[in-house]
Amino acid sequence: MAKDFRNIEYHTNQDGDGLRYYACSTLDTKQKELIFHKNKGAIVQIRWEVKLVKDIKNLSETFNFTPEFGEFVEYQNLFDYINQVCRKEKNMNMKIVDLQVSWQKDFVFKINPVTLELGYLWITDIEQKTKNYKRDKKEWKEF
Repeated sequence: MAKDFRNIEYHTNQDGDGLRYYACSTLDTKQKELIFHKNKGAIVQIRWEVKLVKDIKNLSETFNFTPEFGEFVEYQNLFDYINQVCRKEKNMNMKIVDLQVSWQKDFVFKINPVTLELGYLWITDIEQKTKNYKRDKKEWKEF
């Protein structure tokens, strides 16, 4: 096992094919592509309510979950990210969160192999299947 400059583990083949194998993805340094393993990356839509002084405001956000890359460097699990980051930063009432996740079979981003900065979404799963989740007793359950 080796570690990149972000201290994230990966392994390579001995034949020098330019591939780095991370826990959730494969980085092709020659093609400058980051390929997420099946059902590891996702397109996420999250809706929540925020209680204001005398009102409740409905908010929503859509983002690409890219484990170990982009803003998700410290996360391999989407639900850990939501529980630890979203709840605090977005002042979410976790009992009311509506979560739709389109886990991707094909989820490929262009990437700078030196800086590991993600580029644009290159390929996505056209036949994506969206799953809905609700938080019940501190656990995320599919419904």
